[in-house]
Amino acid sequence: MTNKSTKSKLTEQLRTVIRTEFVQGIESETGDRIFYTLEDLIKKYNLASATLYRCAKKHNWKELREQYNLEFQEKLNEKRAERMAQKSMNWDDAVFRSAKELRKQAMYYLKLNKNAMEAETKPFPPSQFLAISNAFLISQKLGKIALGEITENINVNTTIKEAEAFHTAMELLDELARAKSKVNDTAIH
Repeated sequence: MTNKSTKSKLTEQLRTVIRTEFVQGIESETGDRIFYTLEDLIKKYNLASATLYRCAKKHNWKELREQYNLEFQEKLNEKRAERMAQKSMNWDDAVFRSAKELRKQAMYYLKLNKNAMEAETKPFPPSQFLAISNAFLISQKLGKIALGEITENINVNTTIKEAEAFHTAMELLDELARAKSKVNDTAIH
């Protein structure tokens, strides 16, 4: 009987391949990273376990793997942050476009109301005029949020101040309508 070993010899080239597979793992078909244990690599390459363990310890493979994992995780986090920042910018752009459209529609209804008043036909009732005013406030708040501005000072639901401003605006509009009807189509300044 011979004392010949059937195990593979750990050449420099094979050591580099095994080190890479242990430290960095390999990427699977699904894009996941698979990390091998030393035992997995011993079986895969038919090596003597003492030889591979000794080599891994001598060249600090465990520390290299930990360092690689930290750096890999940092890169993943950077990519995630970039992707989230891009999504956030796209979202802000969409919200800003919506705010502009809301403002445009509110302006349309305001113009309709103005035309009705000038033609001395029935303008919008106060509740609809308040809804238009709220649309302007909401579009302003959405626009400022999309631009990254602080909006704590813009409170759309400030009922007391809103009600007072609305009543004042309505009184001015009523006064204007009365003055206009008295003067009969002459300009009022």
